[in-house]
Amino acid sequence: MKNIICFIDDSEFEHELVRSEIAPLVPDMEFAQSYTFDEIRDELVSRTPALFLLDLWGQDESVIEPYFFSKEEIEEKIANFPTLNKVYKGLDGFKGDVNNEYLKRFFCIVDCWRSLFEEICSKIGQNGKYGLSNLKQVRAYYPNTPAVFYTRKSLISDAVVMFKAGADGLFIKPTGADDDQTRRLTREYAPKLAGELRQIAKSKGRHQ
Repeated sequence: MKNIICFIDDSEFEHELVRSEIAPLVPDMEFAQSYTFDEIRDELVSRTPALFLLDLWGQDESVIEPYFFSKEEIEEKIANFPTLNKVYKGLDGFKGDVNNEYLKRFFCIVDCWRSLFEEICSKIGQNGKYGLSNLKQVRAYYPNTPAVFYTRKSLISDAVVMFKAGADGLFIKPTGADDDQTRRLTREYAPKLAGELRQIAKSKGRHQ
């Protein structure tokens, strides 16, 4: 009997990617796919999976009226973001650890965009409650089965929360400029991901 990998995600596109690009590379394992933990429990019945593969971000049902910033609102917010001019200004004559200073200046730009991304996600009701809730249920009903996250929008702060909640690993979904490129990148990444999942399911040994 094949070991089972349970994939829980709220996106049909992601499910199709797993079915067509990832699952065929793991013929020794069966993929059970669902949108919710309850659905996967009903499908498993009395069987115990080898591993849970969980999406993190999903729609927060407590956000009744999601809000989309207008283009003008976003332009106003980014108007005062640091620019490349600030990164390079005076860098040639900087006294001290110039490499560290260079990276710090670039990170200031990244951090501004990261904070804006978090604000946008909060307004439209996208956050990690979906995945963390699924992880909590996995730990309650299948305490000996490893669970890893497979996510695209996660930030450093999300990773901290995931591992504190007991995740066994984190993998980043490939992201392209459009769906076709994302599909191609997923196809290229699939052998590595398949190998990692197989190794985690084997090395954790908690499903036995």
